Amino acid sequence: MRNLIFQRMTSASPVALSTGIARALRRRCPSCGSRGILTHWLRLADRCPSCGLRPNRGEADHFLGGYVINLGLAEALAALLWVLLLTATWPEPSWALMQWSAAVLVIGMPVAMYPITRLAFLAIDLNVQPRRPGDFGDGDPTFK
Repeated sequence: MRNLIFQRMTSASPVALSTGIARALRRRCPSCGSRGILTHWLRLADRCPSCGLRPNRGEADHFLGGYVINLGLAEALAALLWVLLLTATWPEPSWALMQWSAAVLVIGMPVAMYPITRLAFLAIDLNVQPRRPGDFGDGDPTFK
C-alpha cells in the first residue's frame, strides 16, 4: 500500500473482518495477530509490539465502542446463562442461588469479556474506517 508519507506501509495491509475478530477472540492484535497488545486484563498497550498499531487510533474516546459492545454482549450472555440455570433447576429453583448468580453474572461477565470485546471493536473499526498513516510505526510523523 502506498501513500504520501511513507514509501511503503507493510503493516497496513487490510485484514478480513473474520480474521480480525478471530484474532480478538484469542486476545491478539486484530491487525497482525501477535501477542502483547494487552498489558494486563483491563489495559491495552500504547502500541502493538509487532506492527505498531495504536489501539486508540488517535482518538481519546475510542474505548467507548468496545465498552458498548462489551455491555451489550456481556449482559445478554449473563441473561442467557441465568435462564439456563433457571431451566436446569426447574421446577424447584433456589431463588437465593438465582439472585446471587444473577449478581455475579452481571458484574463478572463484562470484566471477563472486556479484552475480547475491546479488540473485536478494534477489528471492526479497522474494517469500517480506512487505515490512516498515523495508525502504525515508530517513525510515523503524524503521531506525537
